[in-house]
Amino acid sequence: MNRSEFLETLQHGLRSLPVEEREGIINDLDEHIAVSLENGVSEAEAIALLGQPADIIAQYVHGDIAEPKREQAPVIKKPVVAPTQTEAPPEKTTSKQVSPFKIVLIAGMCFIILMLLLDALD
Repeated sequence: MNRSEFLETLQHGLRSLPVEEREGIINDLDEHIAVSLENGVSEAEAIALLGQPADIIAQYVHGDIAEPKREQAPVIKKPVVAPTQTEAPPEKTTSKQVSPFKIVLIAGMCFIILMLLLDALD
């Protein structure tokens, strides 16, 4: 079952709920699928992690609590690369933002130094 079939099945099964509630549920589940896809999980796996459409529909329409068949830990499949001795450490970016407080502090210090220099020249 692909993403559009999954969401269409839920849309049909949840038709007895108010439109706002139904759309909220559909959007929430679609977002879960999108996050899983961003983390490298296939579409089929992402849908399987959410459960069977019939169980989801029963939970929202009838208030049934679907018992998970197994515990599911969060799935994040981003590659973790350990640095090796031959790899150079990643370069640090030099574009840092300076807080307004630091700008005022530096400007004030410059003004004081300038005033001291002008006073010393007199």
